[in-house]
Amino acid sequence: MAERSFKKEVELLRLRAGQEFKGEGILAVTKALLQSGVSYVAGYQGAPISHLVDVLSDAADILDELGIRFEMSANEATAAATLAASVNYPLRGAVTFKGAVGTNVASDALANLSSSGVTGGALIILGEDYGEGSSIMQERSHAFAMKSQIWLLDPRPNLPSIVSAVETGFRLSEASNTPVMLELRIRACHVYGSFTAQDNVRPAFTLEDARNSPHRKPDRIVLPPASYLHEREKVEQRWPAAVKFIEENQLNEVFDGDADDIGIIVQGGIYNTLMRALQTIGLADAFGETRVPVYVLNVTYPLVDSEVVGFCTGKRAVLLVEEGQPEFIEHSINTILRRAAVQTRCEGKGLLPLAGEYTGAVVKAGLVEFLRAYRPDLLPHRNSSPENTRIAAAVSSIAPNVQGRPPSFCTGCPERPIFAAIKLAERELGPHHISSDIGCHLFSTFPPFEIGNTVMGYGLGGAGASALGAAGDKRAIAILGDGGFWHNGLVSSVGNAVFNKSDGVQIIIDNGYSAATGGQDIMSSEADNRWRATKNSIERAVRGVGVRWTRTISNTYDVARMR
Repeated sequence: MAERSFKKEVELLRLRAGQEFKGEGILAVTKALLQSGVSYVAGYQGAPISHLVDVLSDAADILDELGIRFEMSANEATAAATLAASVNYPLRGAVTFKGAVGTNVASDALANLSSSGVTGGALIILGEDYGEGSSIMQERSHAFAMKSQIWLLDPRPNLPSIVSAVETGFRLSEASNTPVMLELRIRACHVYGSFTAQDNVRPAFTLEDARNSPHRKPDRIVLPPASYLHEREKVEQRWPAAVKFIEENQLNEVFDGDADDIGIIVQGGIYNTLMRALQTIGLADAFGETRVPVYVLNVTYPLVDSEVVGFCTGKRAVLLVEEGQPEFIEHSINTILRRAAVQTRCEGKGLLPLAGEYTGAVVKAGLVEFLRAYRPDLLPHRNSSPENTRIAAAVSSIAPNVQGRPPSFCTGCPERPIFAAIKLAERELGPHHISSDIGCHLFSTFPPFEIGNTVMGYGLGGAGASALGAAGDKRAIAILGDGGFWHNGLVSSVGNAVFNKSDGVQIIIDNGYSAATGGQDIMSSEADNRWRATKNSIERAVRGVGVRWTRTISNTYDVARMR
C-alpha cells in the first residue's frame, strides 16, 4: 500500500535514447539510475523523497529485467549499510532517505563507508527536508558531508540538471573512491519538466559475479592501522581527485552578466529562487538571462578553490546565498579568498537571515540590501510595484481574522479514541509523563488532547521514557507506531525496557502500514505483497524479546475498553 501509485508513469522508464521524457522529478531520478547502470538500490521511505521508494516498488518488473536488486530497508542505517557492496566490487549502488534525520540514523554506516572508500560508484539520494514545509528539526545535510568527507551535490532544480547530477555523481564517486550525496529539496522532488532520455544500461559486472567471485581487501576494513591510512587517503588522494573531476567536468556553472564588478554565489538548489528574486527587481528574465554574474554551486562540498578565486577576482563584492545555518560555505569561501590574497568582500548572513527557508521574498530583500551597498544604480526607482502593494494590503487586512488551527487527526481516525481514553484515565489517576514518537499519533500533543512531553526519534518512544522506568506509584507511558516499531523500536524501546526491567507502559498503535511516510507496507501489514513478507505479528515479536504482559485491542472505538 502506498500513498500514490506510479504504475502508469513507470512505463516512461522504458524510453530509449533520443526519446523525450516528460514527468516528475522523482521519476526522472529513477530513469537516471537506470541509465547509469546501477546494480542495486535500497531505501527507507520518508518525505520528501518517499515517492522514490514508491516508484521503485512499482517498477519492480523493469528492475528485474535489468538485473537490479531493490531493497525496502528497515531503516536508514540498513539502507546505508547496503552500499557495502560497492566497497570491494565495481558495482554501482544507490540508497535514499530523508536528509537530517536519515543521516543521523545512518551515521555509523555512512562514516564507515566513507572511511573504507568505494570501488563502484555509491550514491546517497537525500530529501533535504528543511524550511517551512518540514515537520522535523531544522538541520542541514551539509554538516554530515563535511564530517565524514562525503561529496555533496546540490543541482539546479530542473530535470536535465538533476539527471546529470545522478549520472555524474556515480562517475565522481568512482573517480575519487568516495561516496556521494545528492541533495534534493521538496520542490525539486516534485518539479515537472523534460529531458532527452538515454538507453537503460545493464551492469557489466553483476551481483551474481560478486557472489560467485568474492574479492576481499583487508585494507578496506575500518580497523587500525587501516583506519589511519583511510584518513590520509581522504586528504592526499580522494579530495584532490574529486576537485580535479569537478573542475574538469564543469559540474559548477557560471552565468555571466554585464554588472561584472559584483557577483552572486548560490547553492544549486536555491538557483530558481534567486532568479525569481532577480527577475522581480528587473535584473533577470524568466529564461535565466541575468545582468549580475552568478556562480552556481551544483557541488557544495568540496568547493573548488580555483573556481571561487577566478569568479571573485576583480569584483568589489559577492553575495553568497546559503540557506540554513551555520554558514559553512561562507566560512570556507572567506578562507579561500584570504589565502589567495583576494580582497573581494563576501557578503552572506550579514544581509540574509541566519536561519530559516530562503523564499523568494527573503532572497529579494537580501539582494536589495546588497545592491544598495554596492550597486545602487541597478535598483529600480520603486521597489514595490502597485501589484505588490495591493497584495501586501490584502494580506494585512486578512491576517487578523484568520484563526490559528493546530494540526489534528483526520475525522474518524481510529487513533483519536486512544488519546480520548488516556484523558479519561487521567481523570482518575492524574497526569502522567508520556513519551511521544514520530507518526500521526504525534498530533495528540496539540489541542484538544495536549498529551506528550518529548519526542526523541522514530521508534524511540519507549527509549525516551527509559530514565523514568523504575517501579513506583505512577508509571511512565510511551507511544510507538507500528512503522517506528519496525524501524528500530523493537530493540531500542521494547527490548531495552525488557533488559533493564523497566516498569512502564508502551502503547503500540498499529494501523497496518507506515503512515508517517506515505503508506508503505511494513512487516506487520495485513495486505498481501508480491515482493515482501507481510503479516508478521507485533505481539509475537514483543513476546519474542521477553515481554510477558501484553494486551491487543483491535477496536479502538470501544473507548470504555481502551480506558
